[in-house]
Amino acid sequence: MSQPHHWISSTILLSVLKQHPNGMSEHALLLWLKEKNHIQLEPDEFHDMMKLFRVHFLLFHRLYQLQDELHASQQGSLSIHSLRIRYLPYYACEDALILNDPLRVYYLDLNNLKDTNEVDLEEMLAKFWTSLGHLDAHVHGHQKRQEALKLLDLDTAATDKEIKHAWRRLAMQHHPDRGGDEEQIKALNQAVSVLLSR
Repeated sequence: MSQPHHWISSTILLSVLKQHPNGMSEHALLLWLKEKNHIQLEPDEFHDMMKLFRVHFLLFHRLYQLQDELHASQQGSLSIHSLRIRYLPYYACEDALILNDPLRVYYLDLNNLKDTNEVDLEEMLAKFWTSLGHLDAHVHGHQKRQEALKLLDLDTAATDKEIKHAWRRLAMQHHPDRGGDEEQIKALNQAVSVLLSR
């Protein structure tokens, strides 16, 4: 792997990103750069955790440098995320946001690459997966709420009073004594429990 100072020219990065106006994932960009012989990757580059971190860091280091170059020359901007890296038009009001980006600060400091060992990397990954788990739980909770509202035929602005009223009306309608379905009653009880426990 080349040294970071000479690793991928701005011209090459800008050229490939302009060819993909909807953006590219980090993985797709690395594969394109490898295929065009702009970078050399070892056979296990995507399987060895430290090697993968190094190539990821160097790519993001260059992307943030390019982002700064584009802003300084007012020629454009970059949206940088591992899932999508995208070239965008320049907007002057974005300067403060770009400069205050903690990821930009992290990736532009090559000491963070030099000082990160395998233990540090495992800790960072553990924090990432933990935060992703919290996000998944939040998304799952939101989905359960939406399903409960749909079952009770309510919208997202429903009050507790409206939830209870809808539950009573549907519970009467589906009560087994009136020829209703016991499973539907259980579903309604579960829905009201989800909605009133928030």
